[in-house]
Amino acid sequence: MPVKPFSINIENSIPLFDFSELGIEEAHFELGRGVSTQVQKILSRRIGEIPDETREQIERIAATRLIAIEKIQKSKSTPSLVRDALTLYCGCLESWSLGINLAVHDLHPLTPLEIAFYLQDDQPGCQSGAYRKGDGSVLFWHTEEDVDEPDFVRVDQPRLMRFISPFNNAEIFSFIYPDLLPGPNFNWRDDAIIQFADSLFLREQNEMGISANMVTWVSLVLCPLIPLVELIRVLQPIFEGYALFQIFSHEGQTECHRVEYAADQLLKTDLGLNPGSHLIQTNAFSDPASKIALRCERNPFASRPHFVERIEKAEDILGRSDPSEIGINQIRRMISSREGGKWAFANRDVKAHLYGRLSVDSIEIHCHPGMAVEAGAGL
Repeated sequence: MPVKPFSINIENSIPLFDFSELGIEEAHFELGRGVSTQVQKILSRRIGEIPDETREQIERIAATRLIAIEKIQKSKSTPSLVRDALTLYCGCLESWSLGINLAVHDLHPLTPLEIAFYLQDDQPGCQSGAYRKGDGSVLFWHTEEDVDEPDFVRVDQPRLMRFISPFNNAEIFSFIYPDLLPGPNFNWRDDAIIQFADSLFLREQNEMGISANMVTWVSLVLCPLIPLVELIRVLQPIFEGYALFQIFSHEGQTECHRVEYAADQLLKTDLGLNPGSHLIQTNAFSDPASKIALRCERNPFASRPHFVERIEKAEDILGRSDPSEIGINQIRRMISSREGGKWAFANRDVKAHLYGRLSVDSIEIHCHPGMAVEAGAGL
């Protein structure tokens, strides 16, 4: 881990909920209060006049998540840190649900906690990447992309949340989807750890297991105390899936890895050390994870060719220049490209974007609402 003083340069223009003076459960209660109006609208939109089958589905989802958590906690092989984190997750989720006042919907006999578990089973869209510089530092980028319905906008406004991990007192900054806890989005910590997730579109699965979003929350508050692959193996099986990136400094070197996980499957890919090495993800399994894709990915998947084209476009742009010529400005210009319309890096569904650079002694992060905008395209 980096030794302070560590140079941190943050340029952020997204409104911030600052709960760094609160305990983590109280912070999640206040987050719930802050997003209550929008979550009430989202919940009404999703369930409307709730039919019996939806009520039964919500009860079933909550029951399976709680059973999965209990099973993990009872396992003798589960590290105590993970047991504590899962207990804390449930406490934070319940606090969040109470802050929102989910009980106002009068969905008796459903509890606010059951409704909150139901809301967490969701995967927003995104685009992610990491690139190795010649000096060993890592450039990274990520967008939060959510497709609006014709008459409804889920992300009414971008929000960031600042709170403290009780496991090592790190400050965490997390982009917030109104109806989701922190984690399945872009996040950074003041101990120079960056985490962002890229959702994967999967075929119908058995609902048993914890949600993919829960994995991202637990990994966010626990890192670097337990390796990501070890953590995911402890938490599997997992309902739905992500490609989860973590970037950090370790023993004088900047490291980046991506773990693609779904059900009882996972694949870790490390960013190479050679200048120009890169990892890029856009809602589809990577080529190295083709065996997992064959088993888990949605088929047919009509949008997949467009997501693959985004990856190829980025690889083409980055491949045209020497690594010494690619820096923060070039990454910003790349993700501001509008070539390709709704499938462009900068399209109307992008709610926020983040890009930056991590070295062994400094971190630079640019975090802004909406899509990246700059005249021209490419590098």
